[in-house]
Amino acid sequence: MSKEWLGDRERALENEYFRRRDQELIQKLREEGRIERERQQIGERLGTVDDRLPAKLQKLGFWADGLALLHLVPLIDVAWADKGVTQRERDLVLALAERRGVTADSPERDQLVTWLTQRPDQHVFDTAYEAIRTLLAHDTKTGRATTQQELVDMSTQVAEATGGILGMMPVSRGERECLDRISDVLTAPDGGLPSDAN
Repeated sequence: MSKEWLGDRERALENEYFRRRDQELIQKLREEGRIERERQQIGERLGTVDDRLPAKLQKLGFWADGLALLHLVPLIDVAWADKGVTQRERDLVLALAERRGVTADSPERDQLVTWLTQRPDQHVFDTAYEAIRTLLAHDTKTGRATTQQELVDMSTQVAEATGGILGMMPVSRGERECLDRISDVLTAPDGGLPSDAN
C-alpha cells in the first residue's frame, strides 16, 4: 500500500514538474514573440526593413511607443556636456519634452528623468542619432530641414539655460562642442556617425 502511495506521489511530482516546465517554455515563446513584434513595430516607425537598428534600440530600452524620446536625446546630450545637469537644464528639458507630448505620468518622462539623473552610456547617444538620421532620411526635404533646425534650436536652448560663466558666455566650450557635433550628426551627408554605428 505504501509503495503504491509513493509511486502515485512520485508520478504527481513528475507531472507537476513537467507542467511547470511546459508553462515556462510557453511563457518564454510568448515573450520572444512579443519582443519580435515590438522590434517590427520599431522598424515600421523608423521606415526600415533592416532589423539591426530596431534590435539595437530595443536592447537599449527603446520601445515602439517610446520613439518620441529619440528627438529628446540631443537635449540630454547637451545637458550633460559640462559633466552635470543643472536644475534649470533639467526643468527646460522636461518642459520641452512636455511640449512634444511627453506627459508627466508617462514612461517616456520616467526615462527622461533617469537620463537627467544619470548620464546615458555613449552607445545610447550614438544609436539614437543613427535612428534620428534614419527617420530624417524618410522625411520630405522640407520636413527634414524643419526637424533638424528644431532639434538644434531646442539643444541650443538647453545649452543657454544656465547662462555660462557669470552670464557673459551663454554657452560653455563643452556645450558649444556638443552643439557642433549634434549639428554635424543631423546635417552631414553621411550622418556624421561613428563607423561602428552603421
